[in-house]
Amino acid sequence: MYIDDLIAVFEQSVTNYSKLNTSEVLDSLRNSIEAKKYDLQDQGLIEAILREDKKDIVESLVDTLEERTSKLEGDQLDKFLNSEEIKKEAINVFITSLEHLINYYYNNVIGKHFSSF
Repeated sequence: MYIDDLIAVFEQSVTNYSKLNTSEVLDSLRNSIEAKKYDLQDQGLIEAILREDKKDIVESLVDTLEERTSKLEGDQLDKFLNSEEIKKEAINVFITSLEHLINYYYNNVIGKHFSSF
């Protein structure tokens, strides 16, 4: 199912941030994805994205996390990685990246196909 696949991609994205790879964060991600209530068309696009462009989702989240943590060290880094703020931000960045790709696929793949008729 696409939700489990998305969670696996998230886990892959946060391998360097063990505080974000916890059951609490993964459950929150699952709940956030389920709350979106993607329709069948979106689910099909998500499956295509997971096959073709999952690296874009990974890179978006990794880049954001690196940017946010690059200037932090020691206790500051630990405090930040344990905060609710970074957990929510990681989930939001991941879902936002996914939705940008859904929109891209819809507008550029499906839209162009039907506009040629």
